Amino acid sequence: MGPLYHLLEESDRIKAINASLRLLKPNGIIFVSFINMFAGMIYAMKIDPPVIIDGNESEFYKAVLEERSFTGEAFTQAFFIHQREVLPFMSQFPLEKLHYFGQESITSPCESNIMSQPKEIVDAWLDMSEKLAEREDLLSWSEHLMYVGRKL
Repeated sequence: MGPLYHLLEESDRIKAINASLRLLKPNGIIFVSFINMFAGMIYAMKIDPPVIIDGNESEFYKAVLEERSFTGEAFTQAFFIHQREVLPFMSQFPLEKLHYFGQESITSPCESNIMSQPKEIVDAWLDMSEKLAEREDLLSWSEHLMYVGRKL
């Protein structure tokens, strides 16, 4: 599994995927992780609500409103990808898409509240979350996005 969010330049992300594919056997499975643009929003809402008015964060929030990816400083120095840009990026490689999902699914914004519940309730939410994880209309609920592909 490779987290591409620490590679700030697109050329480095492309090199990382190509290097991984050179090592991967035919029909091998690759797992590629991204930080979703909404990770910064979810983090701010859960951990640091006043950051929404922090002038140092204005470029990140501008990118959110413009529905585009962002590279730079938000809650961490990273590459934040817009969810609709993952599949086009990955389509340039000789891969068959097996899965594309939100790693936290719908639970991310309310994680602490859900995890404080009795086990039966936690399990029910995790089950629901798993069933909804690959719905592309719900990807913005997740902080991390995962692409799973098979080498052609």
